[in-house]
Amino acid sequence: METPSGETEGQGGGLPDKVRPRLDRFAWIVLAVALALRVAVMLVVFNTADPHSGDGPYYLRTARMPWLLGAYRDPTLRHLAGEPVTTIGPVYPVYLMPFVHLIPETAPAAQMVGARLGQAVFDTLTVLCVYLIAARLFGVRVGRVALVAQALDLRYVFAAGVIATETLFIAFFVASMLVYLGAMLRPGPGPRWGRFRLAGALLGLAQLTRPVPILFPVVLAVHAWLHPRDRRGALRGFAWMLALAALFAVPWMVRTAYVSGEFVPITSTAFVHFWRGARDDGRELTTEQTMGDAAIEDTGHADSEEQYIHVEGSELVAAGVEHIARSPLQWAGRIVRETAEATLQPYGTIISTPPGSGVRQAARAFFAGEGSLWDVLAVPGLWRRALMYVWHAWGLIGGVAGFALVAVRRKGRNRAKPDATWWEVFPLAGWVVYVFGVTAPLLVEPRYLFPAMFAFTIMAAYASVRAWDALRARGRARPAPTARATAGPGS
Repeated sequence: METPSGETEGQGGGLPDKVRPRLDRFAWIVLAVALALRVAVMLVVFNTADPHSGDGPYYLRTARMPWLLGAYRDPTLRHLAGEPVTTIGPVYPVYLMPFVHLIPETAPAAQMVGARLGQAVFDTLTVLCVYLIAARLFGVRVGRVALVAQALDLRYVFAAGVIATETLFIAFFVASMLVYLGAMLRPGPGPRWGRFRLAGALLGLAQLTRPVPILFPVVLAVHAWLHPRDRRGALRGFAWMLALAALFAVPWMVRTAYVSGEFVPITSTAFVHFWRGARDDGRELTTEQTMGDAAIEDTGHADSEEQYIHVEGSELVAAGVEHIARSPLQWAGRIVRETAEATLQPYGTIISTPPGSGVRQAARAFFAGEGSLWDVLAVPGLWRRALMYVWHAWGLIGGVAGFALVAVRRKGRNRAKPDATWWEVFPLAGWVVYVFGVTAPLLVEPRYLFPAMFAFTIMAAYASVRAWDALRARGRARPAPTARATAGPGS
């Protein structure tokens, strides 16, 4: 029987089958508010030609010179046309191309605002996907909480204004997760290979935007293998997904291997980041000169008389492993500390406040008795930064609580409630563990952990609804106060 929320009740006291939740009036209103908020921020805050990111100029340069995404090794052509790019994927430069080529160069601000408005649309699609995932797993009530939380999350709103890959990457990946879960949780028999193929295509686009999920199919393979009812069908669907993802990613990997002369998993930056993360002074190597000198020394090329020395990625990885082997405990302690610091710092706080606003300086001066509270409150953009911390803390604490609640239900509690099982939540939990595990050794920073935050939002919404229901149940369970009879004159 279908409930008003769009769910289907299960049979025999088991979990209900998951169906696609409907987009009702509430959802459409919140999505419209989400889009309007993002468009307003693009037009008011990000209405200049400033890319607001260190990598932005490189993406723009590649978009203006599309032949850099080609495959050529001729030295003369490399000198005249430029070195083919190997440090970024092709999707984001391709996304920027219409804005930088169709809008005149004399209007650089219009080019950037156009690209940002497009990213506002992509981020609104992320809001929609988060709602649909949460509603499919836990019901429409949880979906609505996740919808409102994601729509008003300023971390995503301000990230959409930066000329960087985060917004498109998260949109592609969350959409892939939604389609994958829809294929796996689809009730009833029947082929659903088209959904798996679509999930693979979206995953391939995400990998070509940022290579973070290049090994995530390993997690999904485990998930398919653990399917509680149809392992064979799940593995076949996973194979379709993997094939389509490879169809997108492998040609680019072959192209990059051809132009660089070595195997490169989408981009070559992982080699450098791993090597820098293994060094005690890795974060201090911030210029090409300092990184080049250190790499030449670490890889044994210091005595070479060649004018141009090329350090391969395999050499950087070997040098990084050697650094770790010298002091493994110190390295492990450092990455744990840096990962904890990056986890507690919301991504977007620096973006949301003007350069040189001095939030930390004003706060330190206040606590040291050298400044007033008004000096802190007068910092430009302080409220935006504070809201980011509130959303971030709610997501982390509530997300951990949500995962814990599902783990408890694994023991058989409340099996008749329309909540997800541990197997259904496995891809979200696996993505969180995967992101933290992959990025921790790579000079981890809040930006690298940001793609995992949507999973925390979904689980925090679930934990919040469960907490609200528990409070209401406790209130109803309290005995009503009994009125004591009063003896009247006629008693």
